Amino acid sequence: MEQGESLRPNVSRFADLIRIAARAAPQAAALVCDGRTWTYGELMERARRLAAGLPALGLKPGDAVGILSTNRPEYLEAYIGLQLAGLVAVPVNFRLAPAEVQYVLGNCEARGLIVEDQYSEAVEGLLAELPGLSGDAIVAIGEAAGGRLRYEELLARSTPLAEAAPLPPLAPAVIFYTSGTTGFPKGATMSHLNMLTRLSSWGWEFGLNREDVVLVPGPVFHGSFSGIALTTLAVGGTVILARDFDAAGAVELIEGHGITWSFLVPKMIELLTEALPPGAGRSLRGLLSSGSPLPQPLLDTILAKLPHVRLADAYGWTETGWLTICRHADLARGKRSVGRPGFGCEVAILGPDGKELGPGEVGEIHAANPVGFLGYHNNPEATKAARKGKWESGGDLGFMDEDGYLCLVDRKNDMIISGGENIYPAEIERVLAQHPGIMEVTVVGVPDEKWGESPRACVVLHPGEEANAHDIQSFCNGRLARYKHPRSVIFLEALPRNAMGKVLRRELRQRYAGEPRTTAA
Repeated sequence: MEQGESLRPNVSRFADLIRIAARAAPQAAALVCDGRTWTYGELMERARRLAAGLPALGLKPGDAVGILSTNRPEYLEAYIGLQLAGLVAVPVNFRLAPAEVQYVLGNCEARGLIVEDQYSEAVEGLLAELPGLSGDAIVAIGEAAGGRLRYEELLARSTPLAEAAPLPPLAPAVIFYTSGTTGFPKGATMSHLNMLTRLSSWGWEFGLNREDVVLVPGPVFHGSFSGIALTTLAVGGTVILARDFDAAGAVELIEGHGITWSFLVPKMIELLTEALPPGAGRSLRGLLSSGSPLPQPLLDTILAKLPHVRLADAYGWTETGWLTICRHADLARGKRSVGRPGFGCEVAILGPDGKELGPGEVGEIHAANPVGFLGYHNNPEATKAARKGKWESGGDLGFMDEDGYLCLVDRKNDMIISGGENIYPAEIERVLAQHPGIMEVTVVGVPDEKWGESPRACVVLHPGEEANAHDIQSFCNGRLARYKHPRSVIFLEALPRNAMGKVLRRELRQRYAGEPRTTAA
């Protein structure tokens, strides 16, 4: 067979799949936000204009470009346009303090920035500390651009990119920064091939197709929410992008647009089920949860209120995406695990010596995807620590049961060593979550003169409920070994959380480590 002209791949980046979907149905609804609809043709033309306009500002393929914005249509356009231009997207959490934004932009060596106008002033104050970020390569979304180039102006003056050049499969596509719960955030770098395999597998796993209307209610700076949005666009479905999450607003969107599927964190699902009136939500065929395990009472509520909806609970890390999925049938029968490995993923429990452990043995959870992430940007030590051969680790502890289901125990860094005994906070939390007065609880280790460390329960009570430390501690009698009982209790109005709803244990440890209070804070 003659090879002839070198074969050129038609798809070398995830944005190519969205380009193909737009070619097939340019008039189809791609994106709805704030009551306005963008067709696939409109979305791709704007993304192509951005892809042509950014290099004209002096940006070169491989340069990192930060995106600092709330949920807006321009955010998804930027994801697509940056990929078409061969630039590296760096989503920045808009909730970060200026010093944290400076760290992220400095660590990724950002050469450009797309910033919503409400954050422009804060960014101006950082430029002196970011010599690599040229003011000429800052583009402001909105009307109050503060003298910077406006996003719409850049699009208007740019001719749409005719054709995107193929990219090497391992060229960097995006840098996702971890939540920073254990210190400075680390920039996990994903290649284009990584994003192609990861997001495509999500479409296969959850059966997303062009008939789906998918609600994206969470911040798209997070890889899960943006990933679901981009996956929906790749299959030709419609993304309903909410500016932020509001339960009543989510119900209105579900009913008004015939939402068929959504990904939400457990707290969002809880608020949604409370807000859903009888008979609402009939268009929904599926809900995916992740970020923290679904509490059994919430699971029971969902099954009773939305019996026609297929549920799934996914577990994973920033570096890997979702690794395991606990499916509807398992959740409905009370299976308390995070499920089995997803498409193309291997999961193993490794001991300290790197050897794989057997069923029921607790060790560090490792995973191997078809394509691993490239590593942590400018942090070779952290990259080395996260890898053992083909395996990658997120630092969680767990075990595989006899049926091949992954069961979480806790994070390695959250384990409490009290008097030489290993105590996993999740064990205590599972028991205390059954207390009728407790709405939320997180257990952290605090210094103890006698035992080295001891468990402290940080408790949020249901409105109108009353309890004291003795009530909480006594509830553990007969349910937990005595050494696992919380030795102190602190009552809070709310638990600190990151964008994905995960409790910031490190913040709780720092804030209350030396405070033995047992009254409301």
